[in-house]
Amino acid sequence: MILDPKTDLEKIKNALKIDTDDDDLEVMRSAIAAIAYVKGAIGTDKPSFYMQENDTVELINLAILQLADHYYKARSATIESSTANGTLREYDLGFTSLILQLKASYLLFEEVPADGN
Repeated sequence: MILDPKTDLEKIKNALKIDTDDDDLEVMRSAIAAIAYVKGAIGTDKPSFYMQENDTVELINLAILQLADHYYKARSATIESSTANGTLREYDLGFTSLILQLKASYLLFEEVPADGN
């Protein structure tokens, strides 16, 4: 099952290397936003995809943690740096690769009806 910011806050803080409780609300907001982004990027019409207990969920959680870490530290979805030609925006290609891999897994995943039939 994917991370839940309310029940897994300490796990999330540990992954983000946050030792204090001062920013718990901001960490939780970052994680909630990351989960929404990841689900939106992968797909939302197969809820049981996110409830699996396998390596796919570990990849989902890794993507969530990467993005939550970025949201928490940068307070933005991009990293900006000034160059002679203007502003350069860089996106984390590792995160993009994870999303693309998970999107493929999601498309192949078959939703099981609630009644099991």
